[in-house]
Formats: sequence, C-alpha cells, structure tokens
Amino acid sequence: MLHQVPNSVIHATTSTTSHQTAASTDHTFHQATTNMTMEAANTFHQLPNTVHQVIHQMPHTNPLNNANVGNNHEVTTNITDETGNPDKDEHVLHPDGLWFPHRVVVDKVSATSYKSYFKGPYCNWKMTPLHVQQRWWNAFKHEFSWDPSVAKLVKKGWKSKVSRRLTGIVSKVCNEPGYEAEWCPRIVREEMIRIRSEEENQKKAEQCKKNRNGNGDHKIHHRQGSISTDEVRLKLEKKLGYHPSPSEVYYETHADSGGRFVNAKAEAVWNDFKSRKTANLQCEVENRKTEDELFLEATGGWSEKGRIFGLGAAADSFYERPGDRRTKKSRTNYAMEQKRELDETKENLAETQDNLAETQKALAETQRIVEDLHEQFRLIVQANNLSTTPTSTSLS
Repeated sequence: MLHQVPNSVIHATTSTTSHQTAASTDHTFHQATTNMTMEAANTFHQLPNTVHQVIHQMPHTNPLNNANVGNNHEVTTNITDETGNPDKDEHVLHPDGLWFPHRVVVDKVSATSYKSYFKGPYCNWKMTPLHVQQRWWNAFKHEFSWDPSVAKLVKKGWKSKVSRRLTGIVSKVCNEPGYEAEWCPRIVREEMIRIRSEEENQKKAEQCKKNRNGNGDHKIHHRQGSISTDEVRLKLEKKLGYHPSPSEVYYETHADSGGRFVNAKAEAVWNDFKSRKTANLQCEVENRKTEDELFLEATGGWSEKGRIFGLGAAADSFYERPGDRRTKKSRTNYAMEQKRELDETKENLAETQDNLAETQKALAETQRIVEDLHEQFRLIVQANNLSTTPTSTSLS
C-alpha cells in the first residue's frame, strides 16, 4: 500500500495545477500517515494480556520516603508486601533463620510501630485505626526483606508480634505512673487511662484475670519473664543442639531445675502428659500417637482464641492451626511451589518483553517509511513548482 502512494501522487500532479497538486499531496500524505499510524497502534494493542498482568505482578522497589520513624513523621512506601525492602539483603526474614522471636526483629517491630507514630488512644490492636496499622506495616517493610514464598507468614508474624507488644506496653503506660514513654503524648495517655477505667472495660479486665487463674489461687505464668516462648525455643535449641519438642519448651518455661512447677495448673498439665505417654505405650505400634500429639491433648488443644496453653508464641512453630484450608505441606514444598510460580511469571514477562521489542521495532520501521514518504512528497511538490514557474512568467 505504501509503494502505491507515490504513483497516485505523481498522477495527480501531472493533471492539475501547482495549487491543486499541493492540496492533493497534502491530503494523500495525511491519509497515508493516518492509516499507517492506526495500523501501528492496532499492532501495539494486540499484545497479549500478559503484558499488563505481568507488569502489575512485578514488585515495586521504590525507596521509602522519609524513613525517619522516630519523630512521628509521615511514612509512605511503595515497597511490596511480597519481598519487603530488597536493599536489606543483610536482614532477610525466614522462619528457619532470622524471625520474630529474635531480639533484633522484636526491637524493629516496636521502633516502627507505636514508638514511631502514636497520636491516639490505641489501647489495643482493635482500637488502632486501619490507616495507622498500614503505616506501621509500611515502616516495618522498609527494615527487612524476604522471599515471596514466606510473605504471608511474615505479615502474620508481624501482626501477632505488634498486637501483643502494643497490649503489653499500653498496660504498662496506664498502670505505672512512673513509667516515662516519650513516644506517648500526655493527653493520649490520660485518654487511654480514662477508656480503660470505664465499667465495660473493667469487666473485661476482671474476666481476663479469672481466665489467667487455674485450678489454684495463683496466677498462671511462666518462668521466662519478658522473653517470649519462641525466644526460649531458640535458646533451648542452641543449648540442646537440636530442635526441641513442644513438651521440652513447656517444661523449660514452667518448671525449675528441681522439677517444681510455677503453679498447680502447670503441674497438672505435665502430669496428664506423662500419664498419656504411659498409656500410649500399651497400644499397638500402629495405633500409637506421637509425643507431640499427646502433649497437645494434655494442654487441651487449640483454644477458641487460637492459643495453646503454655506455648504462647511458639505454638505455630509446632502445630498447624485448625481450619487452615491449605493442605499439610512442609515449608520446603510450599516454597518450591511459590518459586515455580515466580519462574513462570518471569518467563511470561520475558516473552512479553520480546513481543514489545518487536512492536517497537515495527513502529520504528513505520516511522522511517513515513519520513521517506514525506520526503518524496516534498520533492514532488518542489519539482512541480519549478515546472510551473516559467509558465507563470510568460503569462505576466
């Protein structure tokens, strides 16, 4: 089609005057250019849908704007939930490595949440506005990186850790007048004290106290103080040289070196576990349960609030939560599946980039042809003007 245009233009110039020729050539050039541009645009829009899909799937790694999390400044980020901050290659989160029980992670959870932005009576996680929760999460993402295969576990671990830390620190701020919290404005502190003193909240507090009491008169507690059960698990693992069982972690946190338990309920759970182990030995080998299964039964299993008595934050390290829709797979298999999906996405992206490169090449070729055509038109018009000039002179 492009090679036929000059012939039609030449035919038009030989049969009309110079003004008609110029008008005709301009019209023909405009029509040819328009058709070629539309054809190129259609070619571009015919790219597969995977162009847009893959581009949107690729993680954004723009740096955090205003990462000063210590002065209640606004914190915004485009860092994706799938990978965190890729630049933090020295701080990579993984359940088998650096994880939420570690002190460096715990400190960052506190530093990027309530210590960085606390401008309202956020007495607990439910009372914290969604935009504040998102702000804290964005600040935390800036401090670590992780593989997409564990992205959901990171978000879940962060939420569990920050909600527990928030509840504990608010209780300390409201109940200990001498405790100085620079990150908590005085007016906010007074408002939280007022909210917690309301009748309904007092009833909830009393009920929580009752729930923490076992069969005896003493409060159920553990021996590790402010250290989480998961941190105890990691320390015990280093001490023993192998992964401790849930019963070993329980004994470490509820009994002293002489075998004396912190209270009656803690001892009752342990005795029940030993009784179940003895009875289990009387069963046929194929019907026997594992010690982990027996210990879970002795504790009463998962509570309605998603906890296991005596294990605290370490529960998820030993047992799968009930009602989980995922089939039971090891973390290794899950990571391999996620890696395979990521590889497929990368292949689709590579194919799309090839298609895009071909389209750009076709557009460049089209532009070159248009420029050549424009030059031919210019030469034709110039030649026609030269051929008509003597005629105009002779008439004058």
